[in-house]
Amino acid sequence: MEDVLFYQNYTSATDISAIAVCVVCWLLLGSTYTIKQKNLVTFNIGNALVCTAAISSISYHRLIERITENNIVAIYFFRNLTYISLILTFVVYITYIKNFLNMNGRIECIVDILSWFGAVVFIVGEIASPFIRWGFYIDENLQVHQNYYLDLFRFFYVYYVILIWGSMILNKKKFITKMYNCLRNVILISFLMMAVQDSSQDTSLVCITFSLPILVVLFLFHYNAYDYETGTLDFRAFDAYIRDMKKKRFTMLYLYLKDPTPEKMHELTVEFYHFNERYFKNPCTFRLRDNKMALIYEDDKNKEAEQQIPVLIEDFNELYEQYQIDYRIVIIKSDHSLHGAYEYLALDEFLEGRMDINTVYFCKDKDIAAFGKTLYIMKELKDICEKGDMEDERVLTYCQPILNIEENVFTSAEVLMRLKLPDIGIVFPDQFIPLAEKKDYIHTLSKIILNKACKEMNSLDKKGYYLERISINFSVQELRDKNFSKDVLEIIDANNVKYGRIAIELTESRNETDFEKMKKVMNELHGFGMKFYLDDFGTGYSNFERIIDLPIDVIKFDRSLTLLAGKNLESRYLVGSFSEIFRKSEYQVLFEGIENAEDERICQDMQAHFLQGYKYSKPIPMEQLTEFLSPK
Repeated sequence: MEDVLFYQNYTSATDISAIAVCVVCWLLLGSTYTIKQKNLVTFNIGNALVCTAAISSISYHRLIERITENNIVAIYFFRNLTYISLILTFVVYITYIKNFLNMNGRIECIVDILSWFGAVVFIVGEIASPFIRWGFYIDENLQVHQNYYLDLFRFFYVYYVILIWGSMILNKKKFITKMYNCLRNVILISFLMMAVQDSSQDTSLVCITFSLPILVVLFLFHYNAYDYETGTLDFRAFDAYIRDMKKKRFTMLYLYLKDPTPEKMHELTVEFYHFNERYFKNPCTFRLRDNKMALIYEDDKNKEAEQQIPVLIEDFNELYEQYQIDYRIVIIKSDHSLHGAYEYLALDEFLEGRMDINTVYFCKDKDIAAFGKTLYIMKELKDICEKGDMEDERVLTYCQPILNIEENVFTSAEVLMRLKLPDIGIVFPDQFIPLAEKKDYIHTLSKIILNKACKEMNSLDKKGYYLERISINFSVQELRDKNFSKDVLEIIDANNVKYGRIAIELTESRNETDFEKMKKVMNELHGFGMKFYLDDFGTGYSNFERIIDLPIDVIKFDRSLTLLAGKNLESRYLVGSFSEIFRKSEYQVLFEGIENAEDERICQDMQAHFLQGYKYSKPIPMEQLTEFLSPK
């Protein structure tokens, strides 16, 4: 059957639309940042070929409507250019998918051979068609002939669709399911559009069916929040997903991996994605950080998920046996008291900080309540820091008196910090100090407590009480601030307190850089007459060489050494030997944690200079220190 049909049922609107799609793709690429992947070049080539095909198609159909002997060559040229460009677009599609899937050498070679073999055969057949009069040709009477059943382009269109689809199916495991389904469905839609076009004896839709996959590829692989290699979404998508959930119930499963290599992390991320697909309907997997992933699924769409989770964890342990990378898993149900991605992620980190390695934890209501309290404390700490009010009423000055054994009176005290917050009352240091250190609020708190302690000292002086010295805890982290010494000296000067009446308590640093900075600051302040206490001696590190290298005045023996000394004679001899070494080296020794008369007697026998503990007093507001001090 030979007809002059296909050019008659043509409208240029669809080819113009195809050109517009290609131009829009280029505009998007040119106006936003895009990672310069190898596949981006392949994408641009495919886009250019579709655009070329659409322009050539318009030219070809316009010419054939006014066919003359003078434009026959131009008709052949533009027709060949149209269909050769489209066939080469298929080759580009296959190359793109091949690069994306990282096919192994043998399969890649087979795909390349089939792809380019088809292109060469088509190009030769299309160019030879006018000469062998097989397919499309124009005879001597300017009559156009088109053999419907032997049309090369339609034959090779089916050939390439099968080749692309076959490559995708054979490598389905390397595809992220959502991306695979999207590409498959777009190819199917394009194929059906071609079939409908042929049934209506039209040629208008050819180029637009090629531009649709171009648009999908642009969105999926170059502008989507997806990591196309692992199927995970980024934090922006994580934040948007939670906001979109609104009142829907959902469950989050966080996976933290300890120190994986980049290669192992990539492999595990892919495993995690496919792993989740086996257990849940429509889950979303997010990679929030280099070593943290999260899974979210809707509870209503996964009503049997509660029964699935224990099975999932059991199977996950098999993955652990394979990869041997330590992990923590936290499972959190959505809660109306939590708002946004940052709070959910912060809750995960809050719980994770309390977990052992290689464990799974299900978040409970009491955990959310405790976390809510932590958020409130963080908010208040931030406000205290931003206001920088040295008289902030929320920061309370507590202290614990210290007994001078030689004089048998309380001559000094350790200043301690408390917070009094409107909604929850008194907050103890173990609850807010780690938060303040983590968010760099600690130095502001320390300045406030130093200022208030100096004012209390002046008040006690005016009342006629003798207080030789106060000691205040500072974080080693604070000494990194270049203004630390200046800040401390300014506060002391502003309150007209002698430098020698202020002591700074520091714990020893293991970090070499911190140690050198600490040493420099301590030497500087020691030169002004300030005293230094080494806190928590006996807990872990305690490097004697470093202690000797620092301007330390008082060594504070930790409560653990007090307990050890009371254990037996051997232990007492060991602790006593340390005390004697420091005493002979002209350090003063303070024992902490004295809770009864026996503790007191043992530490006195070990020639301590000072004693501190609950036997004498629990921490009290500093204004109550008058109960322990003697008149001047």
